[in-house]
Amino acid sequence: IWTAVTGAREYQVYRATSADGTYSLINTTTATGYTNTGAVAGNKYYYKVVAVHSNSAANSACSAVVERTCDLQKPSVTVSNSAVSGKPSLSWKAVAGAQMYEIFRTTSENGTYTSLGTTTATGYTNTGTEAGRTYYYKVRAIHSNPDANSADSNAVSRICALTRPVVTVGNSATSGKPM
Repeated sequence: IWTAVTGAREYQVYRATSADGTYSLINTTTATGYTNTGAVAGNKYYYKVVAVHSNSAANSACSAVVERTCDLQKPSVTVSNSAVSGKPSLSWKAVAGAQMYEIFRTTSENGTYTSLGTTTATGYTNTGTEAGRTYYYKVRAIHSNPDANSADSNAVSRICALTRPVVTVGNSATSGKPM
C-alpha cells in the first residue's frame, strides 16, 4: 500500500528476494496497493514502487525498499458438537505450508484467549468442557518460520452438549417385554 502520487498514471511494483538483489517488475497497477499472490509463505520479499507519468522522463525514483515475510493463510474454522461426547469439535482445511495448528479458547465473547496446545491434524475436539457452557475458539496456522504464522481465524463458538446416552435393550425376564 502506498500514498497516491499527484500526476501518476500508474505504478510499477518491483520485487526481489534480498535487499540488494535484482528487482523484477511483478505488476503495473493504477491502484495504490498490490497483493503479491505469487508469494510463498515463509519467504521474505523486498519491494519498491515507481510512480509512472505519461512522459516517462517524469517517472519518479524508486520508493524506499520495504520488506515483508509472507504469512500463511489464516484457517477457516467450523465447529459442531461431537455426536458421541457432545464436546465442541473444530475442523478446518489444511493450510499450505503449515507445520501445525495452535488452538485458542475463551469462555466469553470478548475474553482473553488461552492456548489449548497444537496439533498437526485439521480438527480438534475440546474434551475439557462442561455441558451447557459456551466456548469461543480461534485457530492459528504455524509455520517453521515464526514470522510467517497466520493471523488467527475468525472466532467460532459452540455450547457444549450433554454426552449421548448409551441405550441397551433386553427383554424382561418375567414378562418377555422389551425393556
